[in-house]
Amino acid sequence: MLRYEDINDISDGRLYRAEDKALLGTNGCKGCSHCCRSDMGASIVLTPYDIYRLTLGTRKSFDELLVNMLVEISLIDGIALPHLKMDGGCGFLVDERCSIHEYRPGICRLFPLGRLYKDKGFDYILQTGQCIRESRTPVVISDWLGEEDLPKNEAFINKWHGFLEFEKKKINEIREFTAVEAERIKGLADKELLEYASIVGDDIEPSEKKLQSYRKEKPEELYEEAEDRVKDLMKIVLSELYMQPYDQSGDKDFYEQFNEKLKSVIRMIRTV
Repeated sequence: MLRYEDINDISDGRLYRAEDKALLGTNGCKGCSHCCRSDMGASIVLTPYDIYRLTLGTRKSFDELLVNMLVEISLIDGIALPHLKMDGGCGFLVDERCSIHEYRPGICRLFPLGRLYKDKGFDYILQTGQCIRESRTPVVISDWLGEEDLPKNEAFINKWHGFLEFEKKKINEIREFTAVEAERIKGLADKELLEYASIVGDDIEPSEKKLQSYRKEKPEELYEEAEDRVKDLMKIVLSELYMQPYDQSGDKDFYEQFNEKLKSVIRMIRTV
C-alpha cells in the first residue's frame, strides 16, 4: 500500500476522484504500444472480475489462459495471485494493438493512474514517468476507466483489497503462532516435553537421545505443517474465486456471485 508521503515521488501530487479530470488522453494510443510491450513482470495482477471478464471475452477458461501462457500465478506480497504474463510483453498484444481492449484487466484500464488506499475507499493518483506520451489531454477519470457500473466496481475493488489484507493476516497468524510454538517446544524441560508429546499424540521414548531428537524435529514438523496450511489456504482462494467459473448467463451479475463466493471462502479460510 502506498503511503501519503510517497505521493510526490511517484505522481503529480494530487488526489483525484472518479468525477475529476486528469491528463490521460492519448489519442487512442495510436502508433504506441510501449506499455504493452514492456517487461512488467507480475505487475498486472488480476482480480476475480478481471478473470471473469477475460473468460467471457476470450471464451477461454482460467485453465486455458494458464496453459496458453497468457496468465500465470506467482507469489505477490506473500500470496498466490494470477497476473498477465508480461516477461516478453503482453500475449494479448496483436499487431501492436490490444486484442482484448473491451474486456482488458482493471490495472490496464487504470494505467497510468494508480490507487491510494485509505481506511475507507481509495483515491486515484496520476503516476509520473509511466506513459511515454508527453502530450496528453484532460479526460474524466470515470470515462477513462470505461466501467459499466463504476460505483459497483469501486465497491468491489475496496472489498477485494480488504480481503487480500485479511488473507495476508491469516497467513501471518499461522506462521507467527507456529514460530512461537516451535520456540516454546525447544525450551521445554524433559518432563514437560514428554507431557507435550503425549497431549499431541506422539509416542517417544524418555531417553535423552530421543528427547533431544524430538526437541529438534518437532518444530521442523510444525513449520512444514504450517506451510501446508498456508498452501491449502491459498488453494482455496484460487479455486473458489478464480478457477470455479462464474455464471455468465446474466441471471446474477458478477458482483452478486462474487459476494456469495467470498462469504463461503472466508468461512473456509477460518477453519484452515
